[in-house]
Amino acid sequence: MARWPRPLWVLVGWSWFLWISRLRNVVSNDDLDSWGVSWRIGVVLAFVSLATVAFVSERGDRSWKGRPLDVLIWWTVGYWLVRGGGILLDDHDAGFKAVHTVLMAISIGLAMWVWTARPR
Repeated sequence: MARWPRPLWVLVGWSWFLWISRLRNVVSNDDLDSWGVSWRIGVVLAFVSLATVAFVSERGDRSWKGRPLDVLIWWTVGYWLVRGGGILLDDHDAGFKAVHTVLMAISIGLAMWVWTARPR
């Protein structure tokens, strides 16, 4: 098995850390109705699943190599541009916006690092 490049480890690890910790916030938020909890858990599951599939596919079968990773990269960028942009434009306090802007910048930055570092 080839050694996995550092950018991929970092993106997958960041995705697992960020979204699993997000799950704790979602289930402990008493202000959310069942729909709010459901779609947020769906986002968490999407990110954790994509990161896991990208991890496994990059380590294993060559026929899958690259595809799940590309999906994780572009899902990350797309999600944060839409959701992060919405947070910035919505009526949230400055601290909330600052934290989410940092999370967005890190996530998109890591995704672009992997995109440029991946083998072609």
